[in-house]
Amino acid sequence: MQQVRADEVSATEWRWVIIFSGLLVLITLLPYAWAFASDAPNDGWQFMGMLYNHTDGATYLGKINQGLRGNWLFHLDYTPEETNGIAIQVFYLALGHVARLFGLSALMIFHIARLLASFVMYISIYHLGSVIWQKQRARRLFFGLVSIGAGLGWLAIVFSNSFQPSDLYIPESIPFYSSLVNPHFPLAIALIALTTAAYLRVFRPGFEERPRVSNGGVTVLLLSIALCIVQPQGWVPVGIALATYLVVIAFMDRRLPNLQISWAAMFLLPGLPIFVYYLAIANYDPAYQIWNQQNQTPSPTPLSYLVGFGLLLVVAIPGILRAVRRFERDGDRYMLIWLITTSIMLYAPFNLQRRLSIGLIIPIAFFAVRAMEDYWLNRISPPLRRVAMIALMVFIIPSNVFTMLIPLYGVMNPAKGIEQAIMLPKNTYTALQWLKANGRVGSVVLALPKPTSLWVPAYTDMRVVYGHEYETLNAADKLKQVQAWYNDGTDCQGLLQQYNVRYILIEPVEGKPESPGMACVNALNLGEPAQRFGDTSIYVYEAR
Repeated sequence: MQQVRADEVSATEWRWVIIFSGLLVLITLLPYAWAFASDAPNDGWQFMGMLYNHTDGATYLGKINQGLRGNWLFHLDYTPEETNGIAIQVFYLALGHVARLFGLSALMIFHIARLLASFVMYISIYHLGSVIWQKQRARRLFFGLVSIGAGLGWLAIVFSNSFQPSDLYIPESIPFYSSLVNPHFPLAIALIALTTAAYLRVFRPGFEERPRVSNGGVTVLLLSIALCIVQPQGWVPVGIALATYLVVIAFMDRRLPNLQISWAAMFLLPGLPIFVYYLAIANYDPAYQIWNQQNQTPSPTPLSYLVGFGLLLVVAIPGILRAVRRFERDGDRYMLIWLITTSIMLYAPFNLQRRLSIGLIIPIAFFAVRAMEDYWLNRISPPLRRVAMIALMVFIIPSNVFTMLIPLYGVMNPAKGIEQAIMLPKNTYTALQWLKANGRVGSVVLALPKPTSLWVPAYTDMRVVYGHEYETLNAADKLKQVQAWYNDGTDCQGLLQQYNVRYILIEPVEGKPESPGMACVNALNLGEPAQRFGDTSIYVYEAR
């Protein structure tokens, strides 16, 4: 096998990486292509453009729409209250500005950004591998394990439908899964990989340069800022690993590691004021305080992560044990600290625990490759090595296949797709198009909580009474109010006036003889709808 200097990647090698990365990106297009192709002019449903984590995906489209309208400050549009503009979600707002510049829709720029971010992620992963290893075999193995590796979730759910392994339910923890879901997860993984590559160079024995523009110091600073903007929770595990690394080597050397401190500061200091701003918003703005409190993404059980990283973690054990024994400065030390600190932080008293799993597969795959190169392959006879590698891939790939294919069930069964909210009835979708073209920007729309309200801010320039369990303020209370308005015909006028509702969507529900909400429409004497699309109607409410 050809051997080159670490950091050095030949043109032939880059060609292989680009082709392989392009194929992985192309694969993520296939399920979407099938879903979009499933729509026919005469069918009764419309695929809404999001297959994976569509509940949050719809909110990303809403944020892009804000950018399309020229906003650089984020407002909550899944709640009827008008909220202050704040400087968060800037990544999606910026995508909206790009979309406006090129005349693209929110959905189009979302998927273009997802594909580009995924490609950058794969290139960054290989770059990190090239910084660590000289052997192309080790580089490609690392690239493969990180890029297409997952755990044993596919096997676990065969035995238990209620168990939730992380590789099937936490997309940010698995790079390929993240590339299916949105653009900011893969872009954050790319930024983490590039940051890690920079610090592994710095922490090598013999490196004595202070951070400068020419040696990557400013690059680290920019990576830190970008990561804080794209995925703040991705900044936390890297920042904690760096800070812990400084403490550990200061304790070991009995002196302050001034050189390493100067380099770590290039990452830590730019992020701190950004996080102070985020904390101030979450604690002192009443609306965003509620939003932050509702945004609960706790970690699953440790067993979920153990199964979710599965065979990779098992293979990595000899490499981890070797790092504990030797605690070498050349890569092992930092990766071990990253693995340990992040594993602890996954259960810190923090409402976004599982978001910290982003990038965790990198140190796991690092130790897996170390173990394979230094331990496992030395204990397997040469004729069986290829068989062992194939067997490893057979076990680590299926979860990614599962996550890619399972949502297509809703495409093949439109009734189930509408129930899951990845589709809308065609008439409802047409009604949203009419609201986009004719409705008053910023108005409040009352619609069925599921599936319709989820897609109103994503496809119009309006807000909803209830639309999302996290981004609707006091979501549980509003959900009950909206359900009562539609199903029980209670407090018909009070809800509309309380939330300054202007547009009301009335649509049929299978199994009910009368469309939900008609009791309130009749009680309020709303008259004829402003527009009718088959069995779906739009009423305009003028406050009295």
